[in-house]
Amino acid sequence: METPDWTKLTVDPVDEVVRSNVVGYLNRIRKGLPNNDYNVYLESKVLGKDVLDIGICEHTQERIDSPNWKHNVIRKHSKFSLGIDIIENLVEKLQDKGVNVAHCDATSDKYLGRKFDVVHAGDVIEHVNSPVALLNFCSRHLEDNGTIIVRTPNPYCFNYVHLHGVFGTDKSNLEHVYYICPIHALEIGRRCDLNLTDYYTLRAGKFTLRGIYTAIRHFLNFDFRHCFAELFAQDEVYSTIFVYEFKKKL
Repeated sequence: METPDWTKLTVDPVDEVVRSNVVGYLNRIRKGLPNNDYNVYLESKVLGKDVLDIGICEHTQERIDSPNWKHNVIRKHSKFSLGIDIIENLVEKLQDKGVNVAHCDATSDKYLGRKFDVVHAGDVIEHVNSPVALLNFCSRHLEDNGTIIVRTPNPYCFNYVHLHGVFGTDKSNLEHVYYICPIHALEIGRRCDLNLTDYYTLRAGKFTLRGIYTAIRHFLNFDFRHCFAELFAQDEVYSTIFVYEFKKKL
């Protein structure tokens, strides 16, 4: 299914009919993360593949040392992996430990000399000066039948909206400059000649065993907001993240 290109249908980006068609497409390609777990999803996508991992340092040494460091998942399950980051001192420390990593700006015009089956940019796109430049870099390093994976926060998650009210404004990561919702991802992809083929969210358990168990646990902790969300929230209200998959237009 090819991504709809609104510019072929109208010159007006707020044309109601075209926007409705675009929203319909986005609703059709939305999926739930397997086991409601990003790492499970990531393992399945990188298994046996050549992978470029962008932004592997995750800002600090503490995150690198964490058992939740995402690059460990990629190193463990991929056939070959290369990480890149702009934090030079952390890159050098990783190199000293034998990690295959290079100091590189993923919004630059640089070419690393090879292409990859998967290009992973986890929690990066909201930090960069130009999301288009980032996806162009990803595309430049992607095999024709490969996949770009972009993970980013969901600003409309019910708990983030609640915290916005608590603090009186958005108490965000101080380095964030964008929120990339699905309709924005679609447009960024169009400008980079990429198809947004799928996107993933966490999903509420609702009235499954998982959902009921989780809701009861929240209820017993007097966390009624999370209890209600676990039973009733829609995907895009429940999920803390969006995970986008882009492919080249061939």
